[in-house]
Amino acid sequence: MEELKSPVVKEFVDVAADFCKVMEQASQKRTGELLSNLQQLLPELYLKASRLPKPKYCYEEEEKKFVGEDDYARIHDTLQQKVELVNGIVKMSPGTRPGQHELVSFNLAEKLADIYEELKNFCMLYDVGLSPAMNDAVWICRTSFEQGLGMKLIEGLKILHPVIYNRHTEGSRAVQGDDFGAVAAEDEDEPWYSDDQEEIYGEDE
Repeated sequence: MEELKSPVVKEFVDVAADFCKVMEQASQKRTGELLSNLQQLLPELYLKASRLPKPKYCYEEEEKKFVGEDDYARIHDTLQQKVELVNGIVKMSPGTRPGQHELVSFNLAEKLADIYEELKNFCMLYDVGLSPAMNDAVWICRTSFEQGLGMKLIEGLKILHPVIYNRHTEGSRAVQGDDFGAVAAEDEDEPWYSDDQEEIYGEDE
């Protein structure tokens, strides 16, 4: 029981809850703000999940599901509207034969909704507060991390990075004119050095 309430588990519970809250409030956020939140949460989730213990599974029946189809669809549709230009971006992936490449589409909204579904189910089951339920919540989440959730977190961050930092990518148009665009414009007007540095190094000859 003590292991189920250890700092390692509690830290993951807190980050998972934060992620779910961001997803549930996505419609109230600007696209750039939303992607910035995700950029911070996805690697933190990966790190915290990798440290979870893996207890023995208690229940013989299937695990309890709290996120229904309507809940999933609502989250997915909201995200799809927010990152519409990111959805369906096609990337090159190694093919089955040497020198061959295949086109693979990546649906960011679907990946994020899948992550939400798993983490929300985890949080709800863990919050039941009973030792068997908490135990199985941690076991399910740790097992899922090893078998698929971990890769979803990596793939989500991988697609977010160029959208946020590479203004020339197709998907970056989803945040053009949003808060990222405003920050970028301000940064271009500011010199990279400070007045103190200019005094030390002097003007270029």
